[in-house]
Amino acid sequence: MNTKQRQSTIILGVVVITVIAVGIAIAASGQFNTTAINLNTIPKSRGADGAFMLGDPDAPITIIEFADYACPHCQTYHSEITRFIKNYVETGRAAFEYRSFPTAGGTLTVFTSQIAECIDNERPGAFWEAYKRFYDLAGTARYNQDAARIVANELGMNYTALLRCQPNAQQVNIDTQFGQTYGVSGTPAVMMRVGSGAPQWITHNGVTYNRGPVPYDVLAAVVSSFSS
Repeated sequence: MNTKQRQSTIILGVVVITVIAVGIAIAASGQFNTTAINLNTIPKSRGADGAFMLGDPDAPITIIEFADYACPHCQTYHSEITRFIKNYVETGRAAFEYRSFPTAGGTLTVFTSQIAECIDNERPGAFWEAYKRFYDLAGTARYNQDAARIVANELGMNYTALLRCQPNAQQVNIDTQFGQTYGVSGTPAVMMRVGSGAPQWITHNGVTYNRGPVPYDVLAAVVSSFSS
């Protein structure tokens, strides 16, 4: 091995070590960690148009997130949403509604969203297990064409049967149209519904959050104003 080859090998080794270190650091920080959510204790339901919901359907306020597993900002924001679910949805003070809105993931997210719907059709409530795993995979750079197969296998589902179901799964299209109707144009986007009212943008202290993520502290303050 000549000097140039040795230098190339050393550089490659440093790059690999750095990538591994960053991955470990992200995992340790809990940025993409959804294990804090105890899915077994939270009610799971579908809305009138099939939307996937967590928490008491009769909660005074519902927080609605439009997101894409592949969207980097959604991945970063997911830790805030997880914290919100843990502190307000698990405790019954709010409900959470997830709307798949493909942006960065494009057709991949359309496909994984359809598979997640089919998983829920086979095992009601299992959408949330798939949701958790897709975010876990995204957090470790493994959200790709194999993600749906990986999640199906981990959940003990027949992937071939899910593929037969996939073309008929329409919730992702319903979610996308729903978001566009209310002015959603990117992800993440967050709205709220008071009781059974129409979705609306969140306004707090004179600021209307009509694009991008809504900080956890704002979500907490808004929910507290309705459930105190």
